[in-house]
Amino acid sequence: MRWPWSPRRSGQRLLLRRVGEQHAFVLTDGPPGDEAVRLLRWGLTADAKPVLAGDAIALLDPADYLVLKVDTPNVPQEELKSAARWQIKELVDVDLAELTLDVMHVGGDVERPNTASARQLFVVAARNAAIKSLTEGAAALTDLLSVVDIWETALRNLLARQARADELSDRACAAVLVDEGHCLLVVCVGDELFYTRRLEGDPSLRARARGEQTEASAAELPLGFEYQPGSSFDGSSAPESPLVVELQRSIDVWERSWPDLPLARLYVVTAEHGPEVATLIQRELGQRTVALDALAAFAADAPTPEGDAQQALAACLPLLGAALRTETREL
Repeated sequence: MRWPWSPRRSGQRLLLRRVGEQHAFVLTDGPPGDEAVRLLRWGLTADAKPVLAGDAIALLDPADYLVLKVDTPNVPQEELKSAARWQIKELVDVDLAELTLDVMHVGGDVERPNTASARQLFVVAARNAAIKSLTEGAAALTDLLSVVDIWETALRNLLARQARADELSDRACAAVLVDEGHCLLVVCVGDELFYTRRLEGDPSLRARARGEQTEASAAELPLGFEYQPGSSFDGSSAPESPLVVELQRSIDVWERSWPDLPLARLYVVTAEHGPEVATLIQRELGQRTVALDALAAFAADAPTPEGDAQQALAACLPLLGAALRTETREL
């Protein structure tokens, strides 16, 4: 109950993460509902000033947690975390006492027909020290931090929203988030996360997508070039992108694991040159690929970001996904 003289909490939601010595933040008018969520403030700042909000969600850096997959233990729902703790003890290199765990069913909590394989769980194992550091750093902005979220579910939220907009909610769709330090893939059907993988990045991806990196043609080969049997005189083909190779391997794994759910579309989430990157990946991968505009998930009257616009967008991409969170469970 609420005492008559207690202050009423704001309905606004604050999302935040630490980026080096700076704070990335997103302030919205509340959780998702019938109306599009409104962005009230967002950006990247070195000034840790309090932000008024009714609740707050902090995002862990991917280096501070693992997402593991295990067979679902045959125990009651309320005992899943305890059982999962023992299942992952051989998969982590730290004492289990140093970890906080959460679990979610692969593909949601609904049994899938025509599937002979055992149901599986995602187990999120986060370092206690990292959670403590994150919450202590967030204290300068808010004292209402109630949820610690992860990038995989944030990207899932963006993907699920875009799939609904494109009338693909009943199809398997994937999204890959690409920034300077991370490359993350998720596959979802509707609102449920089925697959996730961290990929090797490609530092030259954006340059090639913009046509700024060219390969030497056969005509430009230096004198003394020696032809080797099995090689080609055509020197114009670029070396395979490690990102595209990893994407292809991941799609192959997906198609073997879920043959009844062929991948309908791949979305690219990046702060710079998204359409060009999507076009390049589609050409090299042979999979329908389009850019996903994270800001399109919000009302059209979004304010300009605080701080450098490009850096702010890159830092806030996962926060924009976390802002679409509808779960009420805490990690």
